[in-house]
Amino acid sequence: MKYSTNAIILDDHGLFADAFSILLERYKLFDLVKSFDNKEDFFTFLGVFGHKNIVVFLDYYLGEDTGLMLLSEIGRINRKAKVIFLTSALSPFLIQTLYSYNPDGVLSKSCSVETVKQCIEDISTGKTFIDPLFKDLLHSNQSLNIKFTSREIEILQHFANGETIAQTAENMFLSSHTIVAHRRKMMAKADCQSITQLLTFAKQHGLL
Repeated sequence: MKYSTNAIILDDHGLFADAFSILLERYKLFDLVKSFDNKEDFFTFLGVFGHKNIVVFLDYYLGEDTGLMLLSEIGRINRKAKVIFLTSALSPFLIQTLYSYNPDGVLSKSCSVETVKQCIEDISTGKTFIDPLFKDLLHSNQSLNIKFTSREIEILQHFANGETIAQTAENMFLSSHTIVAHRRKMMAKADCQSITQLLTFAKQHGLL
């Protein structure tokens, strides 16, 4: 089976990005496959295609970013892009969070070639594909019924990097008041009493 379109991979671990690219090329699943380990080159390349059909394999953990932070920009650049999240995480909360953002697919980095093929086939017909490894996690009793927005996760990442409210506000081009308001909402969602507890919660549940 060959999906007559292009594929682009973003993973900050260059070895995985290259290996996954080689796999897609070896099985001739796409006309063209390109891999990147930084978002700047990724977005530059994505912009070349305008609104042509393209499949984006997007790692969730991207150093100081997460894949969720990039979703809106991918959609802005190419409305036809189909996004498949790649992750090695097994956190029910993270898988449920990814699924709540309606990607075209979610794949485990340890999945089989057959699973990748099935994913590509399903999304080509408009279906959403969830790796069988993750299906039980979607309905896990560990579900917390909490949804953090991509903006909130971005703020959490700044806090995890040791930035103060003022530094986070400056780096995100927001007011300190806005950052404080977001922090308050996140703490209420997670039932945390301090930023330390909030960061611990986020790490325990795979968001960071």
